[in-house]
This record gives sequence, structure tokens and C-alpha cells, in this order.
Amino acid sequence: MDASAGIGSISPTSRFVRDAVAARVEATRAKDVETLATPLGATCVEFDDVRYAVTSVADERGGRVRVDVSVGAPGGAFEERRAMEDAATLICLSDGTIAANEKANAGYDATFRVDVTAIASLEDEERREEILQRVSRVRNAVYGAKLRGHLRELAATGGTEGALDWSPRRRGETMFIKPQNDQVTVIFPMHFADARDAVIATQFLTQFAEVRRGQKELSTAPAVSYHKSPPLELKDAPEEMIGDANGGYVSFVLFKRHATPDRLEATVWNIMTFHAFVSYHIKYSKAYWHSRMRQKVESWLSILKRAKKVDPSGNGKKMTTADGRTFVRK
Repeated sequence: MDASAGIGSISPTSRFVRDAVAARVEATRAKDVETLATPLGATCVEFDDVRYAVTSVADERGGRVRVDVSVGAPGGAFEERRAMEDAATLICLSDGTIAANEKANAGYDATFRVDVTAIASLEDEERREEILQRVSRVRNAVYGAKLRGHLRELAATGGTEGALDWSPRRRGETMFIKPQNDQVTVIFPMHFADARDAVIATQFLTQFAEVRRGQKELSTAPAVSYHKSPPLELKDAPEEMIGDANGGYVSFVLFKRHATPDRLEATVWNIMTFHAFVSYHIKYSKAYWHSRMRQKVESWLSILKRAKKVDPSGNGKKMTTADGRTFVRK
């Protein structure tokens, strides 16, 4: 989660990738020889088990600093042809500042080479930041390719009936895509390892599907429906791909207006990270409830400590005044 994106929002840019590359850019601008001489090998694992690696590249042509940005995900999430075609337009730059490697680094799906020296030579700070933001969106460009392809088809043709498609997100989680006339329907079987999380998710998702109906400002948002049993769109889906949907099924209906060039990337990212969005809110809710319960217990303990102690024998405590007289305090 990125705080700059707002509470509960997931930023499409990877702070890890952006900061790792930016550190090399700043070291190059400052001519920090010691930092540049130190090999870079930073790795990170994000939600949905997506892995990043930012590694330094041996200087092949003398005087240039380069790093490789690699990304990997669980098997089945990467569709090489579509992914690399999208990356060529969304990530790579024609001047070679960011370029896709022909072969990904070992253990990863795709690798992009970043010319740090070229970025550092730019005097325009906004342009440098623009390039850093571009390479940090590598996840959305690579793993959103399948959904992006269906939405582009919807925008171009208005939508046609097609076969059910799917994209594995992580172990036990799959996103199904059903092209239809005038729309594309995306279905999530919601699986939770913790049965208690599944109970909370059921209530959350029921309200999530209902809230759009009562708010006019959400009238242009995708239609959402929640089902306890598999919707009809999944009748041809392999049973092993659906798995144990103990949290029910959520369907999003996307129309042509959601696939316009200015909204396409936001639509792809928000849909693709929906399961992580729900998981975040469940954990956030549990933390809030635990905090409230702790506050309530502390309040009760404070009241008990202030309570007047009563002698169970019924006899008051014998007190003596300064002049020697005694009395019983009850």
C-alpha cells in the first residue's frame, strides 16, 4: 500500500523499484564513486506473490551505469507475447533509456534494462521523475496484458461474444474474463485461507455490491454483483481453476466507457488488484476491532481501579485523629 495513493488504495507504481533506481541516479549525478562501485542486488516480494529484483549491470561500454529491473509472478500469470508487446509501449522508451532484455534474468518473467547515466544527465527533474515512475509501473504493464487486450477489443469493436478466458493471480486465485456483446465481465472466485476472513469478506462484499445502487456519483462505475454460488459465466470454467471460493464470487461488468485510452490503465490496475484490495480491508478492519476492544478493556480496568473498596466483613476501618480520638470510617 502506498500512503500517497490514499487509505485502502494500491498505487500502480512500485515504491521499491522507483527508490532503488532513483538511488543510483542520484549517486551518478553526485559522482559518488563508492556507491556506484558497490554491486546492487535488491529484491522485494509484493502482494499476490509478485517478485522484483533491481540489479546492477557490469559496465560493458565504459563510463555508463545501468541496472536491470526484473519482475516475476506465480506460474500462469505471465503471457509473454502480449506482455512484451504492451511493455514496449508502456515501459520502454525509443531513446533506449528503458529497454526490454531479449531474455529475462533467471527466475523472473521479464527484465528491463535502465540506462541510469542517460537519466542522470537530464537537467529537467520532472522528466527524470517521469522516467522513474514509468519503470516502476512494470507490474501493471506486464501482468495486466490479458485483461488489457480484452478491453482494447471492447473499445475497438464494441464487444463480441467470446470464449471464457482466465488469468491466474496466485496459488488458488484466478481471475476469469468473459467477453460478451457490448461488455466484458470479470469474475473473481474469492478464496480465503482463514475461515474467519471468509465470514468477514461475505459481509464486506455484500455491502460492496449494494453501495453503487444508492449513490449517484457511482453511476458510471462498473456494475458489481455478488454471488454465493458460481455465476453462469463460469459454467465452462475448469473446476480446478475455480477452487474453493469460500468467500463467494464477485463479478464486474465493464463497458466501452471503461476502456477509453484515458481510463484503460486505471481500469486494468483496479480490477487486477481487487483481491488484494479486499484482503487489505479485512486486515484493516480486524486491526481496528482489536484496537477498540483493547481500549474498552483498558477503560473497564480504569473504572475498577477507581471503584471504592468495601470491607466484606461490614466493619469500618478504625481511624485516629491528631488529638487522639478515634472513629470508625464506613
